[in-house]
Amino acid sequence: MRRFLEPIITLFVGLLLVGGWLVEPFAVVSGSMSPTVLGPHRTFVCAECGKRNDLAADIAEIPGRVAYCAACRSRGPTIDNLPVVPGDRLLVDRRAFLIRAPRRWEIVAFRLPHEAHLVGVKRVVGLPGETIELRDGKFTADGIALVPPAESLAEAPDYTPPRSYRGPLRWQLGPDEYFVVGDNAELSDDSRLWPEGPGVAAQLIVGKPFAVHYPLRAATWYGIPFNVPDVSAIRYIR
Repeated sequence: MRRFLEPIITLFVGLLLVGGWLVEPFAVVSGSMSPTVLGPHRTFVCAECGKRNDLAADIAEIPGRVAYCAACRSRGPTIDNLPVVPGDRLLVDRRAFLIRAPRRWEIVAFRLPHEAHLVGVKRVVGLPGETIELRDGKFTADGIALVPPAESLAEAPDYTPPRSYRGPLRWQLGPDEYFVVGDNAELSDDSRLWPEGPGVAAQLIVGKPFAVHYPLRAATWYGIPFNVPDVSAIRYIR
């Protein structure tokens, strides 16, 4: 019996070790990539059109503020009455960029240049060696306007920095640097705002997020709010 168990156990341990190196889970802790990837958020389903609405929890909230459906603009519930749902859990393919470089508009996971112990998730806008410029909320690369493909973003967000920003609007990337931004540009801390330099070095890129697993949704039991797995929300990331 032992001679059968030993190879099975060895194979199982090997798969765990290889799996942990090839595919790694991460939890999303901010709303900077919403709605593509969700950080902690509040969810409600529109009573009029049935659309599910996810509201980033880190948006400054006014007590008593009412939520409105993004699709039909119908009045929804009071935001502070909605429970906060934990952020998405991502699976990151650590092999993705071993044989090729990240592409423009691709989502990447990387170690923050100024806090290498933390991992961020953003979308690549600028490629190595390019001159990136921000004009009227839109990016150009070497003078050419950048337009995201429809499968990545229906339309480019307005990337205009906060009014308090006094930094540059033109950046020169090094030969191994990538310019990254968040889909939720209003909340995102990214290459536009980093005083240490705009680029993320290639060696800091961990891999490619490709799926959301074990997402949660809010539920209520005898008036007590709690979170349960939402299998219907498992999805691939473009």
